[in-house]
Amino acid sequence: MTNLSGTPGKTAGPAAQPRRTDDPVGIYIHVPFCASKCGYCDFYSRVRQDQKAGYLAALGEEIRSYKGQGIPVDTIFFGGGTPSVLSPDEIGGILAALRESFTLLPEGEWTMEANPETVSPGYLQAVRALGINRLSYGVQSGVDRELRALGRRHTFARAAEAVKEAREAGFKNLSLDLMLGIPYQTADSLRETLEKILALHPDHLSCYLLKIEPGTPFARRHAETDCPSDDEAADFYLTVCETLRAAGFTHYEISNFARPGYESRHNRKYWRDTPYIGFGPAAHSCFGGKRFYNPADLALYIEKGGAVSAVEDDGSCGGYTERLMLGLRLAEGVSLSEIAALDPAFTPEEQAAFAARCAPYIRAGLMERKDGRIAITEKGMLVSNGLLAEIL
Repeated sequence: MTNLSGTPGKTAGPAAQPRRTDDPVGIYIHVPFCASKCGYCDFYSRVRQDQKAGYLAALGEEIRSYKGQGIPVDTIFFGGGTPSVLSPDEIGGILAALRESFTLLPEGEWTMEANPETVSPGYLQAVRALGINRLSYGVQSGVDRELRALGRRHTFARAAEAVKEAREAGFKNLSLDLMLGIPYQTADSLRETLEKILALHPDHLSCYLLKIEPGTPFARRHAETDCPSDDEAADFYLTVCETLRAAGFTHYEISNFARPGYESRHNRKYWRDTPYIGFGPAAHSCFGGKRFYNPADLALYIEKGGAVSAVEDDGSCGGYTERLMLGLRLAEGVSLSEIAALDPAFTPEEQAAFAARCAPYIRAGLMERKDGRIAITEKGMLVSNGLLAEIL
């Protein structure tokens, strides 16, 4: 079963890459700090924040390495870690470096991830005034027992209050994260979570099945013994799909649901294989036809002044196989002719071979053809990792 994970990599890299000047890029800022570390998390972050000043200095240096290229930007995403452990002044300093180094387009989408216990009304008002116009809260569950099992520091009551504070601060685009298949979750507790979440009137929901990664505290203590079975988790996913569809949400990507017009513009860059540049340790980029990333090493990042000289090559991007793999995460699926227009290597013979590999899964109801596109169905999304491995 797929883990229904979100973005394909947390995204930075060297300047002076060739690019199409008419392509606005997305910017990802990786903030490698958290107030505490959840037992399931394998993202690069640390609880100690004594290196925050060094990180901010190196981050500013890395951002300014792109200065003078006139690169247009239409989305910014602060991820982590927990970006809301940074003060409004620190967020403002990062935005100032971005304005100095890039051409920030008007009406852009500027997102910041936050945890409910790390924000206050004053904090939210301050970051909204800086231009952050989309907030993504890691709520995860509406049941406090499940939140405690995940190691979350907030209660659901606090999450609900944080949503109210965000609305009062002027945020009109609010996303909430939920997790499925977590310790002690049942069909009844999931229904309770969905009822509570929908009562908060979010604009966007990201719903992920828990995947216990090697080396995490959950793996060491065999937390899977407290989790629903794979079959139960699959049923939970389908329950979420049905419930959110009935509530007016569009299921536009494997793990993401939005009210019309509130799909994540930044994350769509990943799935549509369009350019993005990331900054910070452990951040990945796809820019100028190349993929590259910074090592997951904060001390090295600071030592190298933004990892400009420590960036690692991760191959090329934009080939047809990659476009197929990423595009099939979207409910809209892929157009073979559109991909062929971008990559001549996707010849008519290759297109026919790909369509033939899809045919059995279309007959099985795991994929479908619609409006000249091939897409994975909701049923197929549950086994998308294996399905993509077979057809690609």
